[in-house]
Amino acid sequence: MRHLHLILADTDDLGELPYLARLIARGRVDACPGAGGTSAALAGLFGIDDAALAPYALAAEGVDPGAGAWFRADPVHLAAGMHSLTLLDRRHFALAAAEAAELVAALNRAFAGDVDFIAPHPTRWYARFPAPPAVTAPPLDEVAGAQALPGRLAGPDAGAVQRTLVEIQMCLHDHPVNAAREARGEPVVNGVWLWGGGRPAAVVAACDRVLADDFLARALAAAAGIPAAALPVSLPADPADGVTLAVLADPGAADRNWLKPALRAVQLGRLDRLELTLTGRAPRRCRLERGAALRFWRRS
Repeated sequence: MRHLHLILADTDDLGELPYLARLIARGRVDACPGAGGTSAALAGLFGIDDAALAPYALAAEGVDPGAGAWFRADPVHLAAGMHSLTLLDRRHFALAAAEAAELVAALNRAFAGDVDFIAPHPTRWYARFPAPPAVTAPPLDEVAGAQALPGRLAGPDAGAVQRTLVEIQMCLHDHPVNAAREARGEPVVNGVWLWGGGRPAAVVAACDRVLADDFLARALAAAAGIPAAALPVSLPADPADGVTLAVLADPGAADRNWLKPALRAVQLGRLDRLELTLTGRAPRRCRLERGAALRFWRRS
């Protein structure tokens, strides 16, 4: 059996994506409420509570998470509007390793004994609490570009964590790194988003291999002990046996280079099943089996 499972951020502009529109028209479409973003979709496919993704990412950074409860504490830019703050992630700014090191050092001084911060990558930070707070938060890819609302945190310790986030903002606000960035006209790093907290547990993959440039996808593949490779430009001409998971970022390229040949591969029998998880505000999963596809094409 050759099964291709694609993950792609949803889009409202199907007119510019004819092969995605064709798959939705021909396949079975079901709601997929647990896939609000790529991170949550991956968590579901690897059998993980999406509130506990940080330890697997940290292990992929080359840092042993041990038995501690780690959170992602990714740097963000909080853009001030008329009445609210908009949370912007690393897609909106560049951050040098030296800048990240200085900012994390400042946080460790300010929160010594309460929170330990590390930055194995300039835009992927992590935090460990001596007593893990009982709080959950949406993954960063679900809140980026939205208002930074306190209500996004849930759990008994949500209020305490929100206060910590405000204290972090105050610590970072006047840091010399941000003063220099502001002088250069660059977005300042004036906050972090805490998410993915938990302890590592067994990972069970719903696929045999992963094709992705997405760091978390490759981290989860490593945790599950399955091979991962960089995302090819297009669908391989001869799809491999088993289940292949590919994480796509660009809708236009996904439509041209993956969905178009994948639909053709189903029609010709080179793929037995095509599955697409569309993440976003109304996540959906589209499935097209070879038998159903053949019946559709015969009627067309």
